[in-house]
Amino acid sequence: MVKYLFLLLGIVLSVQACAQNNKSVKELEKRLLAVKDSLPTYPVEKQITYIAHLNSKTPYELYLDDILIDWEREDNFSKSVELNPYLLGNGTHKLKIRFFPPENSEDGLIKPKDIVYDQDVKWNLYFIKLQKDPNDPLGYAGSIDYRNSELPIVAPPTEVPVWEQEFEVEVKDLPYQLKGWSEGEDLSKLDPKELEKEVVAYYNQLRNLLNKGEITKYMQLNKTKHYEVSVSIYDTPQQYEKDYYDNVDLLSQECIGNMLPITNYTVKLYAKGKIAALEIPEGKYRHWSVLFSDSKKYGQSEWGIKVYRPQGSKEFVIIRK
Repeated sequence: MVKYLFLLLGIVLSVQACAQNNKSVKELEKRLLAVKDSLPTYPVEKQITYIAHLNSKTPYELYLDDILIDWEREDNFSKSVELNPYLLGNGTHKLKIRFFPPENSEDGLIKPKDIVYDQDVKWNLYFIKLQKDPNDPLGYAGSIDYRNSELPIVAPPTEVPVWEQEFEVEVKDLPYQLKGWSEGEDLSKLDPKELEKEVVAYYNQLRNLLNKGEITKYMQLNKTKHYEVSVSIYDTPQQYEKDYYDNVDLLSQECIGNMLPITNYTVKLYAKGKIAALEIPEGKYRHWSVLFSDSKKYGQSEWGIKVYRPQGSKEFVIIRK
């Protein structure tokens, strides 16, 4: 009889603990979603978006203010990359493009004709300003002035392993100003081994949350990133809430029990040392986040994050993807 009483007591305590945990999750979720009501609103004519558009038949990396924001390892791309999530405000910014040899290169060098074959066949980079318009089928108002938006890509003078060009671009019409990583600690001044230890520990914390299904806690650690990105792309409160639940569903489906251990990595510093990321260092998945899931049903996915550390703090903060 005593045995069954202890069993019953264990079941009751387990149910109570589960109920309490569910209540805590709901309360945390409620606080996270309350943030949507503090999103600023801007009239349509103020919703300015800056975009980099690339035409390239060689692999490339695209940097904005010393932050890697896009890359391709294959050949032949025509692609638009929204810059707003990495633009903290108006002013002069630096856009850098790095071209790499084609996949079929035999000597590992990029040649002048790989970049500029002739006057009509060459790679292009455009810095474009758009006004968002949700009522337009293309999502923006007016037409794109490619002629006056082109950043002049020139061919390398000789064969080189990498060809790099940097441009200063003026951003004048953003209606917002974000703090982002601007007040972050310069991580490049820390001991590299100690920094690696701390960054790896933080990423393992995130990996374990995803693997165990503590998705709401993971979302809490992403709250600064989610809020600032939503401001930069002019999300409505309704879109913010939809994206929140979409992310929770996606992470729950693909990550729980499927997160790979963090073993192959390199610590990368961006934004002149104020941002850190733990990335896969080489091969097919170079630059991918080490937060990597492998699911029989959904396949392989990376969950990209970049972190910074506020000055005077010992804790990392997720600031962008």
